[in-house]
Amino acid sequence: MTAPLAAILNAVAGEPRTPAELARTLGSSEAALSGMLRTLQASGYVQEAAPQTDGCACGPCALKSMCRNVNGEAAPLHLLRLTARGEAYLKRGR
Repeated sequence: MTAPLAAILNAVAGEPRTPAELARTLGSSEAALSGMLRTLQASGYVQEAAPQTDGCACGPCALKSMCRNVNGEAAPLHLLRLTARGEAYLKRGR
């Protein structure tokens, strides 16, 4: 995995983020970031954190207290969160 993809994983770690938030944090455009996000999602490092009926699409999540989609009251923000694979990758790099 290249350094830009690792930077995205670090930006998502700890708090689900929208692509727009990630772009601002990383000093990039959403258009430039979208290809990298698709790569990370296809590789199983990030997933969408969208609400489902009676719960979170992410399943059990330690970040539920911070998640803006947990109650499902607002429209999904297309939040992205790390998967277990993404978290493991970051732990290996530290």
